[in-house]
Parts: sequence; C-alpha cells; structure tokens
Amino acid sequence: MGAVVAMLHAGLRCAFPARQVLSAEGGPAPERGARLWGDTGLDRATAAAAEPAARCVRVATGGGPRAIACSHPRLAQVDRERVWPLPELLADVLRLPHVVGLAEIDGALHWVIDARRLPADGA
Repeated sequence: MGAVVAMLHAGLRCAFPARQVLSAEGGPAPERGARLWGDTGLDRATAAAAEPAARCVRVATGGGPRAIACSHPRLAQVDRERVWPLPELLADVLRLPHVVGLAEIDGALHWVIDARRLPADGA
C-alpha cells in the first residue's frame, strides 16, 4: 500500500493513502467537516470517550476537498501484506462505502479509508 496518514477520528483508528491528503492543520475541522462514521457507525460510549479532535486533515474526494477532524495524525509506511480488503458482508453491514479495508500499523488495526468515496456535503 505504501505511505498512509494514520490518525484517530472520533476515537477510532483510521488511515488514508497519503496521496489523498492535501494538507494537515493545527486546528480542529470546521463544523461541516466530514464525519467518517456517520450517526449510526459509532456507538455513544466510544464517541463520549474519544478525545477532542485537535487537528484537521484535508483530503481530496470525488466531491472536492473535505476537512476531517482528527487527533494524532502521522505518516506511516504499510506493506501490502498488512492490508486486507473489507469482507463484502462487513461492508454491507457498515454501509460506509469509503471504508474499504483494514491495515495493521504498528501492531494496531486501522480502518482503511478511500476519501474518493466519501459522500458529498449534505448527503
């Protein structure tokens, strides 16, 4: 897979291919920033335990640049042997087309996100 930007979004580990990241900023994302997990993809206990997003990463999507609130963004290298596509059944259950797989980064599993599949604003 190569270079990815690994981060925490709403308390959950995720990673984007580095080529999809346009910039990283020191402040939180605007209120209309992208929410990767939607309203139903994240239980309330996990959301409440998540530390506040202290950073903003802008990614290139099919609908134009989008801001994503996160904490602890960092550049990491991932070997193809440590990346697994999302099983079709799990993809159907999640109903999050931008979540495309799992990757092991530094011994922890991360959701692999394809920013090009993020829904447009207001969708």
